[in-house]
This record gives sequence, structure tokens and C-alpha cells, in this order.
Amino acid sequence: MKILKFILLLFPVLIFTQNSLPDLHLNDNIDVSNDVQKLLKLKGNEIAVSFYTNGGLGYQFTIDNFIYKENGDILHYKDRIYFKRGKKHERNKMKSSESEKTDLKSIVQSEFFRDFTKYTQADFRYSEKNHQICATDSIDDAPENFVMITQNGKQNRIMVYLPKNNAKCSAEGSPLMKFIQLHQLFGIELER
Repeated sequence: MKILKFILLLFPVLIFTQNSLPDLHLNDNIDVSNDVQKLLKLKGNEIAVSFYTNGGLGYQFTIDNFIYKENGDILHYKDRIYFKRGKKHERNKMKSSESEKTDLKSIVQSEFFRDFTKYTQADFRYSEKNHQICATDSIDDAPENFVMITQNGKQNRIMVYLPKNNAKCSAEGSPLMKFIQLHQLFGIELER
């Protein structure tokens, strides 16, 4: 009987902690003019993790939005915004298995993710102390890759130019390598 009471008492606690979202300490106010930000309709403590690339020459955005709802659900939308010959928008809701949702929940609860949210764009600039960026020549059609994390009216947005090309001159554990690892955790492929 004591075991049954313990299980009944523990069950709601497990459900509550499984669905609770971490409180991220993000630095910047939301940029309401950002096209990706306009797609998000977050409520309360909900979290959005957005991966997007401008597709080279800025003709289109390809966006993966992962939205963590307060009820424990996770929505994944793949959006494309085309700018050539007028702005067009296409949205597809992606299906995630329960196993994938469990994995996605564990990512935002992880120490790795909380540490990543502390980075700013300054951590990705080339300097004498920061040699993780080696592809300094401009390639006209190279995409810029972004990660934007949003919660409670705040955001962190980081852009990296040619992340895979720059990885060859970046140390293990550098912000750039963590940027690439975050993409891998969410199953987002970087082109170059």
C-alpha cells in the first residue's frame, strides 16, 4: 500500500517536471521586424528554437522552427520564405514521433543548451584571441546560417557564415563547434 501511495504521489511530480520548460536567460529584446520572429506566436513561457539560412544572395529563407509548448507538446514547422519576384511563404508542419519529442525535450533541458544560450554574436567574430573563423573571403552565393532562441519576449540570435568550412580551423569545444553541434542535435543539416 505504501508503494502504491508513493507511486501515486510521484507520478504527478514526474509529469510536471517533464513538461516544465527551463527559464532561459536571453539577452536581447525581440526584433519584431525579423521575418522568422513574425512566424512565432509564443505564449507565456514557451520556447522557440529556430534554425534558418538565407539560401545565398538572400533570395529565400529556409526555416526550421521547434516550438516548445507549456503543455509539453513540441511543434516543428519547416517554413520557406521566397523574396524573388515578391514575397511568398510556404509552411509545412513536420510530424515528430514520441521518441523524437522526448529527445527534443532533453535537448532544451540539457546543460549544453543552457550554456549555448549564453553566447552572443561577439563570441563568433574573428579576432586575435578568437581564430575559429578562417573562411574570411566572401563567396557570393554562400548561405548565412542562423540560430535564434526565443522565450518571454527575449531572444538570442547568432549568425555564422560558412560554419562547416570554418570548422576545419576551429578548436574542439569552441563556440563555432557548439553551433554546429546544436544543429546536429536537432537534425538540421548545414550545407557548408
